Amino acid sequence: MPQGNDYTDNGSEYSFRRMAESENIAVFWTKELGDDPLKHPDVASHFKVEEALEESERFYKFYVDRLKFVEKGNSVTDKYKVLFYIFGGKDGTAYGGGEEQKVGILWTPPSRMAKAPYGALAHELGHAFQYLVHADGAWGFSSAPEGGGQPIFEMTSQYMLWQVYPEWITFENYHLASFMQKTHYAFLHETNQYHSPFVLEYWSQKHGIEFIGRLWREALKGEDPVMAYKRLTSTSQREFNDEIFDAARRFITWDMERVEKVSSKYANQHLSSLKAVGNGWYQIAENKCPQNYGYNGIKLQVPAAGTKVKLGFKGVPGAKGFRAIETQKAGWRYGFLAVKEDGSRVYGKVYSSRSGTGSFSVPEKTKYLWLVVSGAPTEHWEHLADGKDENDEQWPYQVKLQGTSLDDSVIE
Repeated sequence: MPQGNDYTDNGSEYSFRRMAESENIAVFWTKELGDDPLKHPDVASHFKVEEALEESERFYKFYVDRLKFVEKGNSVTDKYKVLFYIFGGKDGTAYGGGEEQKVGILWTPPSRMAKAPYGALAHELGHAFQYLVHADGAWGFSSAPEGGGQPIFEMTSQYMLWQVYPEWITFENYHLASFMQKTHYAFLHETNQYHSPFVLEYWSQKHGIEFIGRLWREALKGEDPVMAYKRLTSTSQREFNDEIFDAARRFITWDMERVEKVSSKYANQHLSSLKAVGNGWYQIAENKCPQNYGYNGIKLQVPAAGTKVKLGFKGVPGAKGFRAIETQKAGWRYGFLAVKEDGSRVYGKVYSSRSGTGSFSVPEKTKYLWLVVSGAPTEHWEHLADGKDENDEQWPYQVKLQGTSLDDSVIE
């Protein structure tokens, strides 16, 4: 909050004359923008404060009433509104957080709230609620491992944005396009922190819409989100790997109830890359190799209905050209998925052998056939969000197919 600002003086940077408020939010805008921002000579400084405030109040109530990031009756939000400060100048970035361990605050330039949809406001208000989790007494991922960050903050804000704007995957489609290039990265990898709220959506579907708020409120100091999730849901490492694989297969067609309808046009877009290594075997390319809980959606040729497709699989941890990190904990999950002409899916058996075989009978009217492989370490360890690749694990593997072949698009 601006130090020494006199809100009763309209000559101050912020004043009560340049304010709008709703039940739970108060918005102030800088004197640079004038008493009526829509009359400012610079059109780039225009924004509809009442419209933005109405939408933000909707977000606020959803985050409280549905997502349960705070518990009314036992929260600083019982006493204090969230504050928005709309600043001038050249900074085009919006920020969310809070001050004094009691007030959630959002700072934004006019450009980030110029028109609907107000995705930036939904995202940054998410950060304010993350701050309020801590202000209400929970740890709330408020410290990070030495040398690393906490990607769960950005990932959760994107998840919260996606809850109030189910069409997020369309109006910020560049995030999905980036994720399609990076599905192999570890869950909670910093490169995907803005691109991939998808596992959080899977958890929400599995455990209820209040679960992500609960995860934030009940995480214990030093836990990463996977550790907290496993403890809160009594999920073993083997079961967690199974769940991540189930999620990955669903992501091929966005087979999640809340978002399936609005996201269906982005089905069957996954990318991958494999290289021939001889005798009919193909090896995942180094730049697409799955890390912990990362995955590959590998497009296959669709054979005649009734064909029994057979797979040979070999995990090759520490193979030449790949990073050899914690190779004794290597693991994989793999299996087939058929997508029919009407968009319905047939999921095959889940396999987990380090070296083994699998099979799948191709259903009638199959339009797309996929092989999905996920990184499934036998033991969990926290990903260090340090912007480096050299200390990120890789789980290379090789596959050999009978009854079908790799789609040309995935062969290097």
